[in-house]
Amino acid sequence: MEYKQVQFRVDGADTIESKRTNGGIGVYDCYGELEYVICGCCGGLFNKKDITFVRALEWVSISDKIKGE
Repeated sequence: MEYKQVQFRVDGADTIESKRTNGGIGVYDCYGELEYVICGCCGGLFNKKDITFVRALEWVSISDKIKGE
């Protein structure tokens, strides 16, 4: 498995406004194919079939934000 920070969109999902691009963690299989995304907004899991847009980003540390620092 490989993990990348990504921008993604899930049109029509209850937890994301339609057409809104969110950030999250993309989980890729050993062939480099996206399996699912962990949403950075709600923590939800979105399967690749539900994602209408994805773009990998440079990895930045979000550890301090998660800890509230």
